[in-house]
Amino acid sequence: MTKFDMGAAWDDATTLVRAHLPLTGVLAGLFFFLPGMAMALLGPVQLAPPDNATPDQLMAMLMADMRQQLPWLLAITMASTLGSIAILRLWLARAGISVGEALAFTVSVIPTMIAIFLVQSFLFGFALLLFIVPAIYLLGRFAAVYPLVADRDVRNPFTALAGSWQLTSGNGWRVAFFVFLFLLVLIVISLIVQSVTGIFGLRGSFGYLIGGVINSAVAAGFALLNTAVIASVYRQLSVRGSGDIFQ
Repeated sequence: MTKFDMGAAWDDATTLVRAHLPLTGVLAGLFFFLPGMAMALLGPVQLAPPDNATPDQLMAMLMADMRQQLPWLLAITMASTLGSIAILRLWLARAGISVGEALAFTVSVIPTMIAIFLVQSFLFGFALLLFIVPAIYLLGRFAAVYPLVADRDVRNPFTALAGSWQLTSGNGWRVAFFVFLFLLVLIVISLIVQSVTGIFGLRGSFGYLIGGVINSAVAAGFALLNTAVIASVYRQLSVRGSGDIFQ
């Protein structure tokens, strides 16, 4: 059994991003940056609580805000997922492929990705009911799902989930800690950036536009790096031949 090395995985992830940035940067802009900008410019305005609002009013406002934000968040999540699959396909394909071929492959696996999203949402939701620790563990065990789909053309969502579970066997907590630590850093830095850009101006102003560009660019950069992180996990735990791209 291969023992997962977090340091080596991080080195692989950053090297992968640097080596292929000109090519994957276009896909990151299309699938990561543009959806974020669309939500910033066209998405619903976050509801503000009235003065002296009661707890019931605050809860009602929160639910209303969630309802108006949810379609946009789902659309961005789907775009980000498809972008990750296209980039992983370029990185992991055992024979060189073009961007067009990677995009065509991504379109063909949309039903698979929707099914995986629904199954994972159910499993993570159930794990959260058991407190956060089981959900963190699932982050590690399912870290290789997307790379498996992209590399091995897995169309059955349950085969992809089971394959990731098998690949991460014996390394679940190491991979979980690696992925969770990265996501935690991502969230903290993103919140800091958003708090800074929040003072640039109100919606409709030039400052707000600049802030939206910065926030979307940071989010796109993290999404690209996150894709490299799961690729590095898959690379390290899967048995690959001498002709593969990561050798």
